Amino acid sequence: MDQQQKHQIRGYEFHVAGALEKDGRYRGMILLSKRGDTQQVYAKPVLIETPSSFKSVHAALIEASAYAQELIYNGAIKALLPADAPLAGAQTNTQAPRPPDFVGN
Repeated sequence: MDQQQKHQIRGYEFHVAGALEKDGRYRGMILLSKRGDTQQVYAKPVLIETPSSFKSVHAALIEASAYAQELIYNGAIKALLPADAPLAGAQTNTQAPRPPDFVGN
């Protein structure tokens, strides 16, 4: 991710990125770092993928941003967030999985 830009909507904090898939298309990614309803800060960002993929990384970034807004404004994001995600500052002994090849902001 070259240009990190934090988005804040209704207390939720997230970044958007595009991940290059094996077929050469880009899928939008939302990396959520803070919940708006509980103000919980995640030690490791929660990854939410967009349902669609695109030929352009720019289109994938637009989709990710729009999808995040839709999920937050209609409250559906709560169903996608883990109930037991580690909080920021918490110690974990598990190794983090390798993230996809992110492109964009």
